[in-house]
Amino acid sequence: MSTSGQAAANLANAHLSTGPKTDEGKAASSQKSLKQRLTAKIVLLPGETLAPGNTIESSLTKELINLQWRLQRVPRLEASLLDADLPDFKALNNISLHAARMKRQFSATLKEFHQLQAVRKQQEESAMLEAITHRRADVILQRPTDLAQFGFVFTVDEVDHRIRRDDALSAAKRALSDAAEAKRPFYGLKPLDRKS
Repeated sequence: MSTSGQAAANLANAHLSTGPKTDEGKAASSQKSLKQRLTAKIVLLPGETLAPGNTIESSLTKELINLQWRLQRVPRLEASLLDADLPDFKALNNISLHAARMKRQFSATLKEFHQLQAVRKQQEESAMLEAITHRRADVILQRPTDLAQFGFVFTVDEVDHRIRRDDALSAAKRALSDAAEAKRPFYGLKPLDRKS
C-alpha cells in the first residue's frame, strides 16, 4: 500500500506526462494492445500479412482480398433476404452456392500463394548462402566484394548482417551444448536430461 503522500506524488507525476514524443515511442505505445491481440486497434498484426515478394504474389494477394470482401457481404445479403415478408429461398440458395464457390476459390488461391512464396523464399535462401560463400572468401583473400557481378541482388551489408546473425546463433548453440554436456545450469535453468 502506498501512503497518501506517495499517491499524491504519483498523481502529480501522471499529470506531467504527455505520452510518447518520438516516432519510435509512439509506435511502441501503439503496439501495447497487441499483447491481447483482440483489443488491438489495427486489424492486421505483424506477421499476419501475406507480404508478397513479386508481381505474381501481388496479383494473388489482390485476388484474395477481393474474395474476402465478397465473402464478407454474404451474411448481409442473406439477412436482407430473410428479413423480407416473403423470403426468396431460390436467391438464398444461389448466394450460398456462390459463397461456397468463393470459399473454395479462396482456399485454392491461398494454397497457390503459399506454394509460390515458399519456392521464392527457398530460392532467395539459396542465393543468400551462395552470396555468403563469396563474401567469406573475399574477406579471407582481402579483396573487395562485388555481389552484383554474380547477379546477386543483396547488398554487402545485408550479407554481412546475415553472416553475423548466423555466427551468433552458431555460437549460442555451441554454448548451450557445452553447458548441457558439462551439466552446468544456464540462466537459472536445470540442464536438460538427455535420454538415450
